[in-house]
Amino acid sequence: MTNELFEGIELEDDVKNALSEKVNQAIKSKLDDETKGLKSKVDELLGEKKRAQQEREQAQAEAKAQAESKAQAENDYKQLFEAQKAEADTLRGTIEKMNTDITRSRISGEAGKIASGLTKDTGRAELLQQQISQRLTIVDGELRVTDQSGALTVSTLEDLTGSIKTNYPFLVDGSQSSGGSATRAQGSAERGKEISRNDFDGMSQGQRAHYIKSGGKITND
Repeated sequence: MTNELFEGIELEDDVKNALSEKVNQAIKSKLDDETKGLKSKVDELLGEKKRAQQEREQAQAEAKAQAESKAQAENDYKQLFEAQKAEADTLRGTIEKMNTDITRSRISGEAGKIASGLTKDTGRAELLQQQISQRLTIVDGELRVTDQSGALTVSTLEDLTGSIKTNYPFLVDGSQSSGGSATRAQGSAERGKEISRNDFDGMSQGQRAHYIKSGGKITND
């Protein structure tokens, strides 16, 4: 290709060959420089691509680590919250139970006090205490009397005591009811929760229900 450059030019073959050699070297040197430049550029582009890839992977790794850390923190907070809530619920339940027990104890104590004033017999006193307890409740720290359905009334403890005497005369010491059946029923109850059919028939409907509920027995005349 180089010899073609000298066609038409009258030169000695040695000169032509020398010139041709120099031209070839110059071309080769130029190509080498250009190739080296291209290779350097390619290497530069590859390096930039590699750095970009590394930065992208690092960013993804950091994002993943942050997400995992956030999830762990949220899970720890959730577990802590649930543990505190469970502890609070347990404490609230304990307090409510204590308040209920205190209320029941106060009602039971007052009912027992009233019952013991109505009879000296422990068995009948327990029955009276049950009936009186069902008619008592605590409102704003005060002992209040309710009716049979549990609704609040304006009745006093004295009123309740009188109502119990009227409804359950056979459980009250020294109570004198009109009619022989009620008196006999009282005496029979004192002997051990056993009354005759006639005495049972002489009771009111409420007295019958209470007597049966309390485990009383009926004997045939």
